[in-house]
Amino acid sequence: MKRFVFIRAMVMLVVVGASWGVIENTTYAANLSMENAPLKEGYGRERLKAEKEVEDETVAVEVMKKIKPGQRLPSMILKGLNGKTYDVGATRNKALVISFWASWCDPCRLEAPMLNELYSNYKDDVDVYGINVTRYDRLEDVQKFSRSLDLKFPILLDEQGALFERFGGVAFPTHVMVDHHGQVREIIIGMLSEQELERKIETLEKRRYLWEPSRPQRHLKSSCEHLISD
Repeated sequence: MKRFVFIRAMVMLVVVGASWGVIENTTYAANLSMENAPLKEGYGRERLKAEKEVEDETVAVEVMKKIKPGQRLPSMILKGLNGKTYDVGATRNKALVISFWASWCDPCRLEAPMLNELYSNYKDDVDVYGINVTRYDRLEDVQKFSRSLDLKFPILLDEQGALFERFGGVAFPTHVMVDHHGQVREIIIGMLSEQELERKIETLEKRRYLWEPSRPQRHLKSSCEHLISD
């Protein structure tokens, strides 16, 4: 049986949801409580706590409005590393996969090549947004991460962590599966395997085939076998 090898200690989460809903299982995640936040020079616990205390009222109100499966993805404008701006909740008539991540998250690094392949194979039918929660990261590290993995899909910056908090905000990576109507179908906390990711995309696509039965089905190809050891 294959297993994923991580350098950093990870937290295995327990299944608490069904096939459509909030799932806190799917392999591994990097826990993100304030006590377990990454300790690095210039960005330790005290800074994180201080930032939490000075969060402005507008962001605080938005954070309280938790997004649940079955609800529409709200409009929220985020900056991209490429200098463009993106409306995450814009009408797109295609599925959307969101991955919240941080540069210090080992599962995020392992998973990124799969998302790259997903974007390459499905970009006509599925949008992929890698949303860095810059509140818990550093911009220079985000840029290095993106360059080192040659990420092709848009990298957005959730600078205050407001959108991340609305989806629970407890661990990286956190995935959000959105159908072509803009409805949140699943929130998944933890790393997805290649097979799991493919199944999730196929499920989203099947919902669209019900409306557009003539659309051809496609399959995600392997791109990260070198990240998996026997």
